Amino acid sequence: MLIPLSHEHPWDVAPYEAQQLQRSLQGNVQEIDLEVPPRTIAGVEVAHSRFSDILVAAVSVLRLPDLTVVEEVTAEYSAVFPFIPGLLSFREVPAVLEALARLEALPDALIVDGPGVAHPHGLGVASHLGVLLNRPTIGCSRSALVGSYVEPEVSAGSQSALVWQGELIGTVYRSKNRVAPLFVSVGHRVTRATALEMVVACCKGYRLPEPTRRAHARLTEARQALRTDSLANGPA
Repeated sequence: MLIPLSHEHPWDVAPYEAQQLQRSLQGNVQEIDLEVPPRTIAGVEVAHSRFSDILVAAVSVLRLPDLTVVEEVTAEYSAVFPFIPGLLSFREVPAVLEALARLEALPDALIVDGPGVAHPHGLGVASHLGVLLNRPTIGCSRSALVGSYVEPEVSAGSQSALVWQGELIGTVYRSKNRVAPLFVSVGHRVTRATALEMVVACCKGYRLPEPTRRAHARLTEARQALRTDSLANGPA
């Protein structure tokens, strides 16, 4: 599938060029209400490390509101941008685009395992992806890159504000009793309230919302297969 992008830019750029692109794209992030309720929502997760340029991305598309699976894909991608904290979306987003291109249809909205505007430069992977696709995206991280917060109560549904440099940049949400909270932030074309509402609607008794929980499972399978193939094709 050919993915229609609202913005395009090269990925094989110098770090200072990436910083300039990041500032430009950050200016396009929109915090607005959804025009229509999404009918499908995708969970997105990427696995990579500073020690390898091979990334694996997984996308699980679910139907709303019943959260039945529509389709799931994975993709491998050889990164052309170095591992630089604060600019990791320049490694991750191309891998996600590679996976999205394998879908029959793009989802109406996406929950990304990573930050949206809750990022040192205001453009985490969820915002970067959302601006390129011009689709509603939500950042849903398992840890906070920036900001301070009061630990939510231990019961499921508890929440508190994530604040950085005097600004409200996200919500700390306890999705399950006595488990570590999630850090929910605007990616693109959603409000902070709507981002949280969609994450809550997608939680089914697990810590992670169902779209990203399923994407995580697919990613684990794909990485295991990659390791198995690597061993099988290694030197005798």
